[in-house]
Amino acid sequence: MTTTLAPDRRPEEPAPVPGSALRTALPRAALRLHRRALVVGASLTGLFALVLLGALLWRSLYGPADVAACRSGEGCPGLNSYGTAHSVFWSLLNQSQNVLLLVPLVVAAYAAGPLTARERELGTHHLLWTQSAASPVRWLRSTLALASVAVAVAGVLLVMVYRTALAPVEGAWGVGGWVPGGYAASGPVLVAYCLLGLAFGVCAGTLIGRTLPAVFAGVAGTGLSLVVGVAVRPWLWPVSTVAVPFTRDRSAWPASGTDWPEDADIRGQWLVTGDGARIDLESCYATPGGIAGCGSRAGAESWLVEFHPFSHRLPVMLVETGLVLLLAVLAVGAAFLVLRRRTP
Repeated sequence: MTTTLAPDRRPEEPAPVPGSALRTALPRAALRLHRRALVVGASLTGLFALVLLGALLWRSLYGPADVAACRSGEGCPGLNSYGTAHSVFWSLLNQSQNVLLLVPLVVAAYAAGPLTARERELGTHHLLWTQSAASPVRWLRSTLALASVAVAVAGVLLVMVYRTALAPVEGAWGVGGWVPGGYAASGPVLVAYCLLGLAFGVCAGTLIGRTLPAVFAGVAGTGLSLVVGVAVRPWLWPVSTVAVPFTRDRSAWPASGTDWPEDADIRGQWLVTGDGARIDLESCYATPGGIAGCGSRAGAESWLVEFHPFSHRLPVMLVETGLVLLLAVLAVGAAFLVLRRRTP
């Protein structure tokens, strides 16, 4: 009679986990690890929607008929109440487009710190990889997938809330349109920059491995991308042009609403001489006679204005979104490449 004994497994070796179980276990582990951040993010998104849409609802309680019934503010509580509601709504809408520009920076800070660098700095990433029987690449891939879905969903909801609040005053000066915050919050650009912040944060956390430096690098990279995006935005799509004859009569200068649409984004204005040379207006401000004298001395024959009408906003958004997402993919690829080289 013979007895076959199974070879002993060393206690430090984790038991093999089936592939299907591993695929479901990793997202659950990442969800448990970062559930507080998800709850906080969902709560802040809900609070933003509640405040902004609540102000919109308060303003909508007073229709044009209520306002028309009160020709003056004296003894007319309806008009005074409408004025208060409109002021609160307008202030919240104006500030919300600036606040939304900070969301990619917050995402980058969390991705660089608690999502990646903190675990490496504390050394708990080895325990997580051992207990889950997952490779570092699989763990990062699962965590990044969960974070990407959460960030994309939150970004879409923020854009929908902002666009809903903006609809009654679309085209008003100072909100929406080509204003940096309003432009980003009105379309897919905000979602793309949030995903870019996530990618930069993960890349910084993986490369640096220390929380504070990684957070600084992730936020700085995302902030720089936002600034560069505003600077190059006018050059992402062919512009429309208008040429107006130059005279010393100020009334003949090109004007918004007459020579180009009021809601256009001006890329540049120049004086053009007979041989086609362009004179930048800024070089004429300090000269005697101002722009008119500068143009006369230089022999200017026309004004040239390059602008983007409002109809160009969607194509510009799509081009910028594609470029930002491409940059995010490159940052994530760099993070995985570094992680593969640093771990066996």
